[in-house]
Amino acid sequence: MHNKFSRRNFLQLSGLGLAATALTSDPLSVADNFFKPKHAGIQLWSVRDDMNKNAAGTLQALAKMGYKEVEPFGYDPATGKIFGLPFADFAKMVKSNGMKIHSSHNSFGLSDYNPSTKMLSDRAKKVIDAAASIGQKYIINAYMNDTDRKKIPEMVKVMEAAGMYARKAGLRFGYHNHDFEFTTKGSDGRMLYEALLQDIDPKLLTFEMDIYWVVFAGQNPVDWFNKYPGRFELCHAKDMSAADKHPSIEFGDGTIDFKTIFANRSKAGLKYFIIELENYLTTPMLGAEKSLMNFKALKV
Repeated sequence: MHNKFSRRNFLQLSGLGLAATALTSDPLSVADNFFKPKHAGIQLWSVRDDMNKNAAGTLQALAKMGYKEVEPFGYDPATGKIFGLPFADFAKMVKSNGMKIHSSHNSFGLSDYNPSTKMLSDRAKKVIDAAASIGQKYIINAYMNDTDRKKIPEMVKVMEAAGMYARKAGLRFGYHNHDFEFTTKGSDGRMLYEALLQDIDPKLLTFEMDIYWVVFAGQNPVDWFNKYPGRFELCHAKDMSAADKHPSIEFGDGTIDFKTIFANRSKAGLKYFIIELENYLTTPMLGAEKSLMNFKALKV
């Protein structure tokens, strides 16, 4: 999510009927069947205008809503800043509000890799190093541009290099999808998403499944969990409106069967659940609050 791009451009059902089984050994399972994962947060793109206007006040408001984790975007390695603040200061601000940063979004593309030397660019290294410096667990590649997605074998090399560098820094490198990963195909006929899952060592790449975009592409998230178990350590929980063109909507107010999807969280390998909003019926902050309320009310 680079500031000069829109979310779409920068980063630019159902039912298997499987019931959730309450197992006391599963830390996500509880006696009353309410969905209470250990890690639940919000992608700050959801409240981007508020963050750019008043980062301190917005973080404080999110904490009061009950958010315990945030996923930032837009760190600029050239300035060392995010939301106009030095990255270390931003991290301290998050911590002072009782919240944590486990993952963040940035971009990694063909321009970040030298195929001759098999080395990452200094820009990419700085992004990963910054994430490691504040104790993050993940750094997520948030989007693949039009040119890069047409060169799948080359992008596999970029992701491998980033994954290796991140691993040495103590991080997990991840990839966040949109819908084009399911419509873009290589010369061998495989979907882009399949190529990333099949061609890159799981030790070097995990996935942050954006559930909305998977469903928007006509795919069933559970099918992917079954085919590639344990590969999806994070997800974006974003719902889909029944309205024309199916825009995203506040979590719990849409048509996506999150109950069935999250009942299969163990098979997916899901550990981190991150609410995201791109469209709003009211305001971003009210949408963030309602989404969290609905998320906490979900029974699985």
